Amino acid sequence: MSSIQRILGALALCAATVTAVNAQGATPSLVIRAFNVTAGTDADRGAARRDTLARMGDVLRYDLAFANSGDQPLRGVVVADPIPLGLHFVANSARASRGDARVEYSADGGRTWSTEPIENVMVDGRSITRPIAPDRYTHIRWSIVGTVAPHATVTAEFAARFAPATRDPVRSPTQ
Repeated sequence: MSSIQRILGALALCAATVTAVNAQGATPSLVIRAFNVTAGTDADRGAARRDTLARMGDVLRYDLAFANSGDQPLRGVVVADPIPLGLHFVANSARASRGDARVEYSADGGRTWSTEPIENVMVDGRSITRPIAPDRYTHIRWSIVGTVAPHATVTAEFAARFAPATRDPVRSPTQ
């Protein structure tokens, strides 16, 4: 197995960020866990997997939990996570524990965000606008519209399929 398979989960775990307004005195925390959904399904069917490495085609689910450990409500909470090269976002898999969590995606390394990223391309000599395929998304983020109460936790999740890289690596604006 390649080293990329061994470190895949660690890449996503290290790069996620949380921002919030009025965070004085608060110690916001973000916990991210990755689960190999395919391996779990295989195990449920009795097919033993002797390793914990991701294999091509496996679907991984990422669970993110943001906790406001402070004594004041936080507003402007944004949780963002890059989708590592080699993982392809699974369409319609993003969820959050709050109805006021707006999910957006980036296909350009986090420079622009949209609920449905689009691109302009030339087709038969004409410029057309079309949606970007979810497997080309580079980042995902959840923006909480309301406040997060003291000692409350907001959870979010998404799924990504381990597949050969088909998108060019796009650096995030902070790199």
